[in-house]
Amino acid sequence: MERRSFLKASAALSCAASLTGCKTGSDDANVTPTPPPVADESISWSACLVNCGSNCPVKVFSSDGIITRVEADNETTDEYGVNHQIRACARGRSLRQRTYAPDRLKTPMKRVGKRGEGKFVPISWDEAASTVASELQRIASEYSNKSILKLYGTGAYYGFSSSNCFNRILNLNGGFLNIYGNYSWAQQNEAAAATGFGSTSGSNLLSLKDSDLFIGLGYNPSEMRQSGSGEGYDFLQAIKANDALEIIMIDPRYTDSMAGKEDNWFPIRPGTDAALAEGIAYEMISSGWVDSNSKNFLDKFCVGYDKDSLIKLKAEFQASGDPKKLAYVPYINPDDNYKDYILGEGTFSTKGPRTPSWAAKVCGISETNIKKIASKIMNARAPFIITGAGVNRHANGEQAMRSCYMLSFLTGKVGQPGVSNGALPSQGSLSNSGMSGLSNPVKESISFFTFPDAIERGHEMTARKDGIRGTADLDTPLGADLKAIFALNSNALINQHSDSNGIAKILEDDTKCEFIVVCDCWMTPSAKFADILLPDTSWLESNDLVNDSYASGIMGYLVAMKAAIDPLWECKSMYDMCALIADKMGKLGEYTEGKDEAGWLAELYEKTRTNSNNANAIPPLPSTYEEAQKQGVFRAFDGKATVALESYINGAGKVNTPSGKIEIFSLQMAQKGAEWEFNDEVKGDYISSIPMYQATWEGYEDDETSEDYPFQLMGYHTKGRTHSSYHNVPWLREAVEDAVWMNPGDAYKKGFTQGSKVLIWSKRGTIELPVRVTPRVAPGVLALGQGAWYTPDPSGRVGPSGHIIDIGGCINTLTRYQPSPFAKGNPQHTNRVQIASA
Repeated sequence: MERRSFLKASAALSCAASLTGCKTGSDDANVTPTPPPVADESISWSACLVNCGSNCPVKVFSSDGIITRVEADNETTDEYGVNHQIRACARGRSLRQRTYAPDRLKTPMKRVGKRGEGKFVPISWDEAASTVASELQRIASEYSNKSILKLYGTGAYYGFSSSNCFNRILNLNGGFLNIYGNYSWAQQNEAAAATGFGSTSGSNLLSLKDSDLFIGLGYNPSEMRQSGSGEGYDFLQAIKANDALEIIMIDPRYTDSMAGKEDNWFPIRPGTDAALAEGIAYEMISSGWVDSNSKNFLDKFCVGYDKDSLIKLKAEFQASGDPKKLAYVPYINPDDNYKDYILGEGTFSTKGPRTPSWAAKVCGISETNIKKIASKIMNARAPFIITGAGVNRHANGEQAMRSCYMLSFLTGKVGQPGVSNGALPSQGSLSNSGMSGLSNPVKESISFFTFPDAIERGHEMTARKDGIRGTADLDTPLGADLKAIFALNSNALINQHSDSNGIAKILEDDTKCEFIVVCDCWMTPSAKFADILLPDTSWLESNDLVNDSYASGIMGYLVAMKAAIDPLWECKSMYDMCALIADKMGKLGEYTEGKDEAGWLAELYEKTRTNSNNANAIPPLPSTYEEAQKQGVFRAFDGKATVALESYINGAGKVNTPSGKIEIFSLQMAQKGAEWEFNDEVKGDYISSIPMYQATWEGYEDDETSEDYPFQLMGYHTKGRTHSSYHNVPWLREAVEDAVWMNPGDAYKKGFTQGSKVLIWSKRGTIELPVRVTPRVAPGVLALGQGAWYTPDPSGRVGPSGHIIDIGGCINTLTRYQPSPFAKGNPQHTNRVQIASA
């Protein structure tokens, strides 16, 4: 069946499966609405605020203070682009089960056993607030405010009653250590900025109407963002609208973003995307195509493609008299140019050319197919290339992203209709106002990923060795170890960080980090490491005003949430619990500014209502928050195609780099590569000025680990969780299996059959779970959905790694804690493992 026929058939089947949403052979199906299962239900609007990139609205039905059911948005037409329905995915539809989960935190608690054992006793809110306030003040006084960290966490994207409430009390206490970066985009954000754009600034998916070739490298929106206003739905609609579009997907897995929608799938070895890009680049350059078609573009808008461009840049900077430009002059080496590197000439002659033959041996895509991809790019009128975030979560993620970005710029067509810059697509959004976290007097910041180092040796961490920001110079130390951590709607303390066993060992020692506060709704693996547990209200118990979040697709929206039920047990909103803490600190008036929840919501709603970005919302925002709550959802679809870097290429503007051009040779990376210190014992731990494939520790070419650990293990986002959120919902565990994917050829050699229980281990830990034998994963590669909850076997069984077996199947039990060279980010998909029958 041809792809277009498949898509049409899929749409027809979807229609047949939803009688109330589509025209059917019997009009009677739409005449009488189905009666509610419970009489006298009240209806309110809430939202699924989990970090998938969308905040989908949900319609909540309740009776006598009990939630009876949850439905997705079905208020408007389902015609795409006409302010269509924002249908929540299975996660949002399971919110009733999640709200009433048996592991809900019901009361404040304090630890009584060893940290991490999960032994707690209930305490009053008065004792909890007093303890937090006094410990905050003690630690700040004894160690300094730089010893206090608010951990990165995105388990709830509230608008008003968010973790900013804790920012307020921490800042009223004198501040706290800042963090930069995030687990999703750390390396791509830095790589894109060093090149000259934002990592989510690509052409939007509506611009695919003008494209004739789509290439997705590790791009999988249909599983990550599959709601009715998600990026996956935009992608599906965009390719349905363009019959002539050829789609090539490059990924170690055959994902649901393919599933018959692609023309070609090329399975690639994890961490080798840069090698593939270089093989393609060699074809484009060595054939003379670049000289004939895009050299003028590269000369005008980019710097670093060839030696001449860097000679001119160095002369320009030397003559500028600008101290900032002069500071970069020592690091501009014209011999380190991209063209010479790809062709294996000049200073790179000892490395050899990056031919398709060389690339094939590394990435696993044949030489013939690499040449075929290169030919398609060169012959395309308007190639649209996206590099997904999965590419950035590797040990060589910064340069892997930059190498893939190069494919777009080598075409010389960036800025034209239907062409992108390689970045993730831009999105639409409406705007909501949130409560300020107040000003933080502490100026230093660490990478989100390096908090374990800050616990053990924060006093000696520097910019030169550890990427510390905000210090006086490269060698001024941070000067403080972490003594207090606030993990707020965050399971990154243990579960989502690398090397769960390793970080657990660090946190177990309460003489190092002396005080840990966890605020959440459920007893997550991270919550078990708290000293004080604070029970948050769930979304269905909350009044709030939220927007569509940061990656909800092209349509923006706002949801005026109304609590369907009163807070359960002794749970409190973050606003109310922080008010108690502020009162104990003697700062209540400064915290509340004289307003209760209703007062804050009224003020923030008015700022939202008058925000010009929301002027086209349908329906228009009413005059009061209470009226908005009755309406629930406000939406606006902007049907305009946007083209990446159009204003720079076709206007007179500059990009935000030291040169003012797209930097193939990154001046910032050249400088940091020369000034920073790296560990020579860690393979791939260096920064290069140009995009360059880096063979790394535990990568495909790592001979030191490949014999004992022959399989590459990568993680991916499943439809049954967003990161670790929703793992505790049985509905979703039944719908989306937690199993490790393995190619049939590999499974046959190991003697595995479908569903076999297996052990997977690395140097850092062992996990146990079933195997899913499927041709949808490349040979030599294992794929495991990330976010399963870290659960050391209560019986104490020890696995081949020498650690207690994690029966929860958390991939981070196996991953290495090794910050990446430039972003100091997480290399979560770089893993060498072994597998055997349990």
